[in-house]
Amino acid sequence: MIQIAPYEEKEREAIVKLSEELQDHLAKSDPLKRLRRLPEYGTSHVNRLLEKIAKNNGILYVAKTEDEVVGMIAGFSRELSQEDELENIPSKVGTITELIVSEKYRGMHAGSSLIHKMEEHFKSEGCDFVRADVFVANKDTCSFYQKHGFQNRLVNMVKNI
Repeated sequence: MIQIAPYEEKEREAIVKLSEELQDHLAKSDPLKRLRRLPEYGTSHVNRLLEKIAKNNGILYVAKTEDEVVGMIAGFSRELSQEDELENIPSKVGTITELIVSEKYRGMHAGSSLIHKMEEHFKSEGCDFVRADVFVANKDTCSFYQKHGFQNRLVNMVKNI
């Protein structure tokens, strides 16, 4: 059975490995072949993620089976600025910055449990809107989010020149 719990520092290496697994997957699925993973990526990425979470009073949850970390979700919430409110209704927005489930544990509801836990957290913070950025070539993840009620809102267009 998968359990969701707040991240503990002793789980850092498992989070590094999950980040590396995701980056490898994204690099393979990138149709423009612009993504890669250098050896120091995982540690650097997790350090930046934890700094961002601390700076924004965010949270990171892990999904575990017994004592193995099999997934994670990170996010933070913020009020829209006065400038944002010139074009948006006043809101408190929850942002999912990372959602990773190890490939061998997909389909076991770890991702759904992580989303549900983060949505509960955002609701407790007074959020009325949740956003997540997803790499469009990661079609399974796009479908996963849509299955959980997310809709396409913005598209980032790119091309090689």
